[in-house]
Amino acid sequence: MQFSEKFLYHIWDAQHLQKKLQTISGKSLKIMFQGQWNTDAGPDFKNAIIQFEGEVLRGDVEVHLETHDWNSHHHHEDKNYNNVILHIVFKHNGQYPFTVSENGEKIEILELQNYLDKNITKLLKEHKHKKFVVEDKFCSFFAGLDNESLQLLLLKSGSERLEKKIKRFGAELFFSDFNQLFMQGLFESLGYSKNKFQMLQLALKFPYSKLKEFYRNGMTKDELLTLWLCSSDLISHLPKTFPREFVSKWKELYQKQGFSKEIFDLDWKLFRIRPINHPAVRILQIIDLIYENLENPLFNNVLKVFSFTDKKIKMNKFKGRIYSLLQVKGDESSYSFLPEKYQIGKSRVDIIIINILIPLAILYARKMSYSELDNVAKKVYQEFHGLPGNFITQFMERFMSDTQRKIVSKKAIYQQGILKLYFDFCQHHNCEMCVQFKKELISSM
Repeated sequence: MQFSEKFLYHIWDAQHLQKKLQTISGKSLKIMFQGQWNTDAGPDFKNAIIQFEGEVLRGDVEVHLETHDWNSHHHHEDKNYNNVILHIVFKHNGQYPFTVSENGEKIEILELQNYLDKNITKLLKEHKHKKFVVEDKFCSFFAGLDNESLQLLLLKSGSERLEKKIKRFGAELFFSDFNQLFMQGLFESLGYSKNKFQMLQLALKFPYSKLKEFYRNGMTKDELLTLWLCSSDLISHLPKTFPREFVSKWKELYQKQGFSKEIFDLDWKLFRIRPINHPAVRILQIIDLIYENLENPLFNNVLKVFSFTDKKIKMNKFKGRIYSLLQVKGDESSYSFLPEKYQIGKSRVDIIIINILIPLAILYARKMSYSELDNVAKKVYQEFHGLPGNFITQFMERFMSDTQRKIVSKKAIYQQGILKLYFDFCQHHNCEMCVQFKKELISSM
């Protein structure tokens, strides 16, 4: 049977697996969060959360067709794979029940071929590897759909994508609290595609609880900034817009402060990055928000912006609250040397609302049994306007009619539904499973 690793990525990402799983070594495991698809160098999925025999670990996941591919790809000599906690293979053909990393750690192996769910098993029997032709503009998902059916399907698909985000934050909650999750979400979102994992790691290296402790012990805002910039070595790669006298002062202050001297190798991706998207610029954009909320809970800000009754939601007022919270004008910032254009743009704030604030608000509502907050957050999600397109939505538009494109652009939930289709099926060239997904959605309408 021949198929690509990308097909396995889909199986893992969509969790087409049986509920009871066991590693080659005999350990039972539970997938709390499968991780984020990594389009850069390194492991295939980042920041997965997996329970092994009751012990919960956070780390990376690597996917291969066969066990020996680990050594064939020289991962056993690459320190970038030292954070892998699970090696996924379709077929185990190794001599030992573990994979060994560069630093000598044993990594559990999960062999997929015996744990696939019924739907994917049936598809595998029919599956033949074939080249995907992007020039072919026909797509079975969009073909023959009337406008009403398209909207209903994308509402369901977009809602499923939201639930996946909620599940991810719910798994993260095992290690932290809502203040930390909000801070992590901000850092990750402001890292954009190139540095989102690096920014997330920085937020994990200095968790909100640790920053509160530093704050109680007298940490100033400048000292917080030096911790972020110097410990991550961003201080050595700042944009030219940062005045030299500030940089010199920060370096000196870092040497004097006594909170932390640990240095992290975060492998920043700064080549050809726009100055406005530089991680150091993004850190300056949110330092006031973080520092000023070390005394009182940071997450309270999220709860305040959702303080509507579900029957009286005013979207303009809601967005105004968010923009006021996250968009600090240059002359109001503690670091006013940044040009006005370097503040967080409204389009980025909108993305933070969809990807971070709404999932966190719903998760909090469910944990605390606040049905009204749950309803408000869902209604905001359903009514939120369309976001600017990206390369994924532009790619997907190739398969839509003009009318379908207009419909999708109107609401964020429709666009999120499109993103689910792309990440679950299109990027893996898995048209068969997409057609099956469409049939399941239609049957549930």
